[in-house]
Amino acid sequence: MKGKSMWTLSIDIGGTYIKSALIMDTQIREKRQIETPKTDKDNFILALVKLIRSYQQIEPIEFVGFSVPGAVKEASTVFFGGAVACLNEVNLKQEIEKHLPVRVFVENDAKTAVLGEASFGHLKGIENGAGIILGTGVGVGLLLDGQVRKGPHCQAGEVSFLIQDREINGAESFAGINLSAVRLVKELAKLFQCEPEGPLVFDYLYQKEDEQAQTLYRTYCNQVAILCFNIQCLLDLDKIIIGGGISKQKRLIRDIQKNYEAIFSVSPMIEQTITKMTIEAAAFESEANLIGAAKGVRLNEISN
Repeated sequence: MKGKSMWTLSIDIGGTYIKSALIMDTQIREKRQIETPKTDKDNFILALVKLIRSYQQIEPIEFVGFSVPGAVKEASTVFFGGAVACLNEVNLKQEIEKHLPVRVFVENDAKTAVLGEASFGHLKGIENGAGIILGTGVGVGLLLDGQVRKGPHCQAGEVSFLIQDREINGAESFAGINLSAVRLVKELAKLFQCEPEGPLVFDYLYQKEDEQAQTLYRTYCNQVAILCFNIQCLLDLDKIIIGGGISKQKRLIRDIQKNYEAIFSVSPMIEQTITKMTIEAAAFESEANLIGAAKGVRLNEISN
């Protein structure tokens, strides 16, 4: 590759789609989206290499930032790849750098989203905040004392494993299933007998008086609000941002806010003890992961 580029290639690997773009601070170009391959590790890596090479035809890419589901250890190894099981125990940095002359940064998707929002978005200037990323599963990135926190085992924010049903009757007893935005969209699409495309499904939801659909939607908003409240009780934050594709739905964000505030009216003691925090959509919505992954690349290079 000739010359150096100011652009970073960011790749956000999700359970449903892989999104990619060239990023410079908050500038985004050459956005792409492909379905996440359902394959083994080797073929998955080759698909990523092919994607990177296609961008190298446009720009002399030197840095690649990955946003991935699951915990990411310091050595860039993914543990429990979440919705992308073939990434489990894969050192993604090592695998990509074997094939290409690029420098790779890998981080959990919720943490990259929070890094992007703390650098340029709605968490900028916030010392203590969090990002809840609603997608195929659910993840939380934590910003504490002005730093994105990973925890000693790199598992901080793995709220998919929060128990929501005391009986623990299977996977549906955990937050990762109940708070899946992809699952919500699919269930609503079945009721409306339409394609499971977010914007289409929410258009139907807001236009039709379908009580079953409305109940499903209200329950979802309430469960997200409860998660926000529980996080606030534990960490005493100033703000939570909601990310993922579903964060484009302004009414959904408002309904989460209303449900959150309603919790405080349950008992005067709650309002006297717990400080209400702000809840809003991520400034960059579903692109927060891409912007944060690019920022992580640059910070990683400076620290090394």
